[in-house]
Amino acid sequence: MTRLRKKLGRKPTKGSSTNKIVQGGFRKAQGNRPPDVFLQMPELFMFNMKDYMDSVRSARSIDFSYRVKLFDMYESAQLDLHLSGVLDKRLRGVTRIPIEFQRNGKPDEEISRQLRSPWFKQLRKDLVMSKFYGFTIVQFYTDEDGNIRYDLIDRKHYDPVFRKLLKYQGDQDGIDIDEFENILFVGSERGLGIFAELLPAVLYKRGDMSDWAKFCNIFGMPIREYTYDAGDEDARRKILKDARVQGSNAVYIHPNESEMKLIEAGNKTGSSELYQNFAEYWDSKISIRVLGNTLTTDTKDTGTQALGTVHKEEEDDMNADDRDFLLDILNYDMKPIFESLGFNVDGGEFVYAHKDKTDPQTMLNIVQGVKNMGVPLDDDWIYETFGIEKPKDYDQQKEAAEAQRLAIRESLEGKNGKEDDDDYDEGKDDDKKPLNSDKKSFKDRLRGFFGVAPATGADTDF
Repeated sequence: MTRLRKKLGRKPTKGSSTNKIVQGGFRKAQGNRPPDVFLQMPELFMFNMKDYMDSVRSARSIDFSYRVKLFDMYESAQLDLHLSGVLDKRLRGVTRIPIEFQRNGKPDEEISRQLRSPWFKQLRKDLVMSKFYGFTIVQFYTDEDGNIRYDLIDRKHYDPVFRKLLKYQGDQDGIDIDEFENILFVGSERGLGIFAELLPAVLYKRGDMSDWAKFCNIFGMPIREYTYDAGDEDARRKILKDARVQGSNAVYIHPNESEMKLIEAGNKTGSSELYQNFAEYWDSKISIRVLGNTLTTDTKDTGTQALGTVHKEEEDDMNADDRDFLLDILNYDMKPIFESLGFNVDGGEFVYAHKDKTDPQTMLNIVQGVKNMGVPLDDDWIYETFGIEKPKDYDQQKEAAEAQRLAIRESLEGKNGKEDDDDYDEGKDDDKKPLNSDKKSFKDRLRGFFGVAPATGADTDF
């Protein structure tokens, strides 16, 4: 669900920041006005499955929803290398294609200039992240130069169920969000987002990596053994001193009269592979949930080109769905915000400047198929599509190629005309079949082929 929050009654002018939400710490007040939101550092790392279940139950509460601990876990989960990598990959899929505002099929330069700014690229990422956090809330304003800017409101300081801005992250009541202007809410009031589904995978993987590190520390390093006479206390103290300065690997110190046995794992190689397979299992589940596939991120021995192609198509479908999601927000929810900030959006719409790039070999096959069908193509489009620089003497090369084609055509027609006369003389007797009729038929087909075949040079498509 997407909701626009705009205070009615007056229309801000460009450069106005009236009623702008101020966020900061206790030592970061802007001017003489204290912050509306006092930010606090998230708690990281110290979580387990019990904490996860408790935080989900608190966030699901009907009357007293508390999401602070859950959002802290979200921040901690993004420190996982695999999760952060696949998340960045998905976000790149929504920022590769530029967006324009067009009116009657022509770009509106004033608004399109705003859309080319760095803030708009980051905005697209923040809006897609609403699917992972459950919601995103932002406030738009204009700077002194009249350019659009926005602030991402800390999610821990907003109650989406009762629509309250919370001064402190643990508050149960706050200021009605309708008191502020140009607020855009995207997401679900009670949804917890994709991160809630990913947390168990991250926690299980984190515990597995910890156990794996302990396993390597114990069984991957040699164990030192020291013995001493039970009655020789000086020898014991000297051994302890030497053990402390000789490294950090395991040490066993015991009297000569005692016996020490080290019982190792029966199959250390198999045990190590078990930890690795467990970590890779959860990595694959994370990839599937974030990207819809695994082979575009991590190719296994069983992966094939066909499977990789299928998985790439699934990822492209997910990126296309994210891009459509952004267009819906822009066209149905952000137009009033642009208008409120002083930009004319009447009769126009937000569109992508061009479609996603197609594989060059695939596009080449398409172009060749279209040409074989006899459909004309624009040379400038071909140069732009394949990234080929158009020659400076394009017109001269075009004329030379056309003259060469006409010369070849005239030459072929002249030769075939003479052969037709010979065939006619030889075939004057109606009862006598021309001896070279098959040869003539072949030459007719050959002449027809050269009549449509492209000549080399700038006139060709490739």
